[in-house]
Order: sequence, then C-alpha cells, then structure tokens
Amino acid sequence: MGNLIEVEKNEQQQSGPMALISAAVNSGADVGQLEKLMDLQERWEKNQARKSFFMALSKFQSECPTITKKKQGHNSKYAPLEDIIAQVKGILSSCGMAYRFEQSQSDNGIIKVACVVSHFDGHEEKTVMSSEADKSGNKQAIQAIASAVTYLRRYTFTGALGIATADEDMDGRIPVVAEDL
Repeated sequence: MGNLIEVEKNEQQQSGPMALISAAVNSGADVGQLEKLMDLQERWEKNQARKSFFMALSKFQSECPTITKKKQGHNSKYAPLEDIIAQVKGILSSCGMAYRFEQSQSDNGIIKVACVVSHFDGHEEKTVMSSEADKSGNKQAIQAIASAVTYLRRYTFTGALGIATADEDMDGRIPVVAEDL
C-alpha cells in the first residue's frame, strides 16, 4: 500500500506545478518567476492535502460505529470520551488521521477547547467550543474547570469527526431495511 501512495505522489508531482518549476529551472527562469511557481506549488499541495483530509474523513465516518451511551450521568446516560476514543482510534489511524486538543481560559473564566483533527498529508480542521466552569454539585474550583474541559473535549471530538452516540436500547427506533431481513 505504501508503494502505491508513493507512485501516486510521484505521478502528481510530474503532472502538477512541480513539473512547471522543473521546466522553468531548465529554461533559465528568473527568481521572480520561480517564486511565483513555488507559490503555485504550495497552493496546489495545500489543496491536495485538503482533498486527502476530506477523503479520509469520509472513510472514517463510513467505518465508525455508533457509540453507545453506557455511563449514567445525573439525568441521562452518556458516552465518556475515553470510551469513544477507545472505539475509534484504530479507525482514525487507518485513515491517516490524528487529533489533539488545545485549551485556554480567559481572564473572565471562559474555558475554550478546540479539537484539532489532522491528516498525515498536512491538512487540519479545528472545532471549538467554550463554556464557563461547571459549578454544578459540590465541586471545588479546579474540579469545576476540569469538568467543563472534559465535557468540551467530548463534544468537540465527536463534532469534529461526525461521531454519533445512541442509547443502548435502540430497538424500535431504527427502521429495519428489507436487505437486513
């Protein structure tokens, strides 16, 4: 599979802007022309990386299971982030994708979390949510912040990747397709 990817990239380079750069160098193009061609090459590579990202995201979504909500919360069940990640990390990896979180807290106490999903070709997309600290219950200040961060991570992760969660008992809610019978 790795050899096929290398062959495809070599073919793209021979037919893309890199071929123009090579021809320009061979014909003695000036620095200004080469800079313009390098800018074109960079834009072309970014576009290719973006296309690869969305192809990988589509593949991920087609292979991703519906995550079952199994943990009891205060008012309903939910799927903890660690359960979600455990079920999808192999699929993410096989699609050439990775994730990371960025977080910050402003002077007025607003917590912002971003889930950044990236593809090995270099493109990345960011999903951001923000909230105040979760002061429900009898939490200490740091626990309130951690609770909000955990919540924001779970929902930015599922949102960024288009992951669906569902209750354990879904019988009667999902129609049966004739092929399934």
